[in-house]
Amino acid sequence: MAGYEGHRGWINYLAVDPSHRLKGIGRALMHQVEQQLREIGCPKINLQVRTGNTSIIEFYKRIGFQIDEVVSMGRRLEEDGD
Repeated sequence: MAGYEGHRGWINYLAVDPSHRLKGIGRALMHQVEQQLREIGCPKINLQVRTGNTSIIEFYKRIGFQIDEVVSMGRRLEEDGD
């Protein structure tokens, strides 16, 4: 799921079934989303990853993402176990 709010593009919930990983599917999905965001004038893509998810952080680094020096804050309105 991706979106553009007029200032930044956001990638949310990119996933590849574990049995299909390491076949270039995630890279291809990201490439397609980036192309679509570029076409509508999006200047930058943001995404959030839990700090403990080191394998996906490394994936995003390999395809050109960098860690931004920002603080992500949230507030739960309902408990869901995360």
